[in-house]
Amino acid sequence: LSRIRENQRRSRARKREYMEDLERRWQRCKEMGVQANAELQQAARKVIEENALLREILAEAGVSHEEAERRLQ
Repeated sequence: LSRIRENQRRSRARKREYMEDLERRWQRCKEMGVQANAELQQAARKVIEENALLREILAEAGVSHEEAERRLQ
C-alpha cells in the first residue's frame, strides 16, 4: 500500500511538472506571436512608406497615377 501511494505521488508530481512545462511553452509561443505581429506591422508600415515615396518619384518623373496603376496590373 505504501508503494502504491508513493507511485501515485510521483505520478502526480510528474503530471504537475509536465503541465507547468506546457504552460511555460504556451506562454513563450504567445510572446513570440506578439513579437512577430509587431515586426510584421513594422515591415508593413515601411512598405507603405516606401510605396508612397516611389509613387512620388514616379509622379515627379511624369508618370501619372493611372499609368502606374495600369502597369502594376
